[in-house]
Amino acid sequence: MKKYLSISEMGKYAGISRRTLIYYDQIDLFKPIKIGENGYRYYGIDQYFELDVILLLKNIGMPLEEIHTFLKNRNVDYAVQEFYRQRSKVDQQITALKDIRTSLDSYINRYETLKNFDLESITYSYREAESFVISDTIDSVGGMDSVEIYGRFYSSVDSKDLFSGYPIGFLVDGAAFYEENFHAAPYRALVRISDERLPLYQAQKIVKRPAGYYVSGFMKDEIHNINIFNNRFRNYLKEHNLVLDGDIWELLWQDEATSEHSEDQIFEVLIPVKEKD
Repeated sequence: MKKYLSISEMGKYAGISRRTLIYYDQIDLFKPIKIGENGYRYYGIDQYFELDVILLLKNIGMPLEEIHTFLKNRNVDYAVQEFYRQRSKVDQQITALKDIRTSLDSYINRYETLKNFDLESITYSYREAESFVISDTIDSVGGMDSVEIYGRFYSSVDSKDLFSGYPIGFLVDGAAFYEENFHAAPYRALVRISDERLPLYQAQKIVKRPAGYYVSGFMKDEIHNINIFNNRFRNYLKEHNLVLDGDIWELLWQDEATSEHSEDQIFEVLIPVKEKD
């Protein structure tokens, strides 16, 4: 009866490479029972069972360092404790993957919308209330002050909210709607958050877009087209006997993820309105 297995034979049984077995030997995780005069590693038949335990623990996601500790502390109580702990880690990973899936679904739905957007239409519709984390006021576009404000703001927002897939937003004082250069008006950056995540942020950093009726439309290349767009909106309000009723909300639907050119950015502008007295 064969007494020893070569490293190739042991690797073939386990479905792992010679290199892996050599590494396990080097880190004292799974060592050969003897080293031949020729320097070759040899394993005992009964080492199959030890290797099976290592492969089991590796298969359930346990790191090699933790496997090393496990092998030195084996008993039923310890095994159950460690398996519960590993299951908890897996549950956390599942939750994280579900969050990523939700974010991906949101991005896909958002970018699918861009395939059918209409730059010519203006819509009058009811919008539900939504909550946002809001930045400090940004007085100029592209200056160092704005860069610093953006940096502080985005670093303060949890990545789960920042990369949820919902468009980044901007809030402009409603009075700017009637100014000649709307684009130069001070504004604040917005990131939408769900109601259950509101407690994560300071109350003074939260703003709610009120539920109500909004006139909205899509606009491409805001810097060059905002004034033309505003004129269209003003005419629409006049024709439909509507007046501005609050601040102006912008959502950046097409961003750097879908185009490297800033002029390709597509905004949705939402203006709260009420019927003129």
